[in-house]
Amino acid sequence: MERFYLRQLALPRGTRLLLALSGGADSTALACILRILSPRLELELFALTLNHGLRSEADADARWAQALCARLGIPCACRRVDVARLAVAHGWGLEEAGRHARYALLEKERQAQKADFVVLGHHAGDLSEDVLLRLTRGAGWPALGGMAARDDARRLLRPLLFTKPQALRNLLKECALSWREDASNASPDFMRNRLRHTVLPLLRRENPALDRSMGVLWRLARWDADYWEKFLTEALSAHPWHEENQDGLPALLLPRELLAGLHPAARLRLYLKAVRYLVQRKKLQKDETPRSGAQARARTLLELDAALREGRGNSRFQLPGGIEARLRRGAVRFVQTGSSPEGCPAKNHSIMR
Repeated sequence: MERFYLRQLALPRGTRLLLALSGGADSTALACILRILSPRLELELFALTLNHGLRSEADADARWAQALCARLGIPCACRRVDVARLAVAHGWGLEEAGRHARYALLEKERQAQKADFVVLGHHAGDLSEDVLLRLTRGAGWPALGGMAARDDARRLLRPLLFTKPQALRNLLKECALSWREDASNASPDFMRNRLRHTVLPLLRRENPALDRSMGVLWRLARWDADYWEKFLTEALSAHPWHEENQDGLPALLLPRELLAGLHPAARLRLYLKAVRYLVQRKKLQKDETPRSGAQARARTLLELDAALREGRGNSRFQLPGGIEARLRRGAVRFVQTGSSPEGCPAKNHSIMR
């Protein structure tokens, strides 16, 4: 992990890290590894354990995590959140509500501790699950390559992303350290668990090196993402987009001169970049993980580009997240209307076809 930390994550010595500690094998092993490496990497470590209030053993798990940190000499805070109530209040499923609460509290604690990053225990098996989740939800390339190892926008690190989960358990056994098992990880109520326990074993039977293949896919995706970001930056430098207010609503205009010179593959990525820019600006979401609206969004952006190529005028397309795309005279204007909740089925209509 030390090589991955220094080379792939490109982090300097002396970094302050907040560990997300659940008490499971993965985060427990990560705590152990970070503690071992901390003198050499000059790390300052903190930890946060969360009680989601969903399981009867959650209080015991939190106490166990704090006791582990006391043994390792890592300051550990404990926070409690009512995930079930949060899910009802926002119309989310329990898994989504837990994820929102978890990342919000981790970020709050990171700022309180003046830590540089939150460090997470996702490993190679989690990467494979994430790729399948993204495929199922309709992610495009290069987002299909899976979660980031270093996410500067959200201040997240995943230094174990290429580490096999069994290697982490072997380490804990050698160190005579136990861990807590979360019974909900076996529940078929959650899509991730269904993929983990049914789909992935079948795929690994066909390809025993599946996780390694997913790692190669991840690397290719990172290179392609970097290429497209640089390409779009150059294109926008030549023909910038324009921030506007359309009828009092935030808008982003992609001029005709910009779109006309781009390949459809580049235009699609430019559309997505514009949508994300507006959504982030309104703080409706802070991550790039595709959700239920990904398939609808991709389909609508493809239809938008078809309309542009066919020269249809005065066309409008509704996207998840309350974004509307308006096509006129070879230019595209994205408007943050706020009238369509994220994840809703996309609709489009055209006038004067």
